[in-house]
Amino acid sequence: MSKVGQTRGRGRPRKFDERAVRQTIMETFWRKGYAATSLDDLSKATGLVRPSLYAAFGNKEAMFLRAMDDFVIRVQGDLARQIPRDATPEEALRAIYMAMLTIYRDEPLEQARGCLVFSTAVAAAPLHAEIRSRLMQRVTQTDAQFRRLLNHLAPDATEDTRQSAAELAAATLHSLGLRVRAGTDPADLSRFAQRAARSISLLLQH
Repeated sequence: MSKVGQTRGRGRPRKFDERAVRQTIMETFWRKGYAATSLDDLSKATGLVRPSLYAAFGNKEAMFLRAMDDFVIRVQGDLARQIPRDATPEEALRAIYMAMLTIYRDEPLEQARGCLVFSTAVAAAPLHAEIRSRLMQRVTQTDAQFRRLLNHLAPDATEDTRQSAAELAAATLHSLGLRVRAGTDPADLSRFAQRAARSISLLLQH
C-alpha cells in the first residue's frame, strides 16, 4: 500500500488529502480485519504519525466505524449505476449480486476480502458495542433497501411476500460475502447468485 501524499510548509501543520487517507484506512481494515489492524499498520499505510491520525480521525474504533460508512457509500454509488431501468426483479437482483461480487473480489482470489461490513465487522462486533450497533443498523438498512426495491419492481406481490423476498435477498448478499472470503470458485459464485435471483423472483410471482 503506497503512502498518501503529504505536504508541510515551514512552521505550518502537516496537510494531507483526507479523502485519500480515508480510502487507505478503509482498504487496510478491509484487507486485515479490525483486530489484526494495528495503529502502526494504519500509520505505515497512510504515512501519518499516530498523533496526526488521532487528531484527524479519532481512535482505532472511530476509524473503523468511519471506514464502514465509507464502504457503504462506495457500494451504494456502484449499485446505483448497475440496476437497469425497468428491470424485472430477477434482473435487478442479478445485477446487484454480480456488482457486489466484483467489489468483494477486488483482489486475487487468495486475497478475496468479502464485505467490509458483513464479513469484517462481524468478527469485531461481539467485543465492541459501537461496531455491533453499526452492524445491526446496516442489517436493518439492507433489509429496508431491498424491500423498497421490490415494492417498486413487484407491486402486485403481497406485502408479506415482498417482505420475505427482501429478507431472502439480503441474506443472499450476506452469504456472497462469506462465500467469497471462503474462497469459493468464481464460476460457482456466479451460478449461486443467478440461482438466488431467479428463486427470489419466482417467490414474488406467487
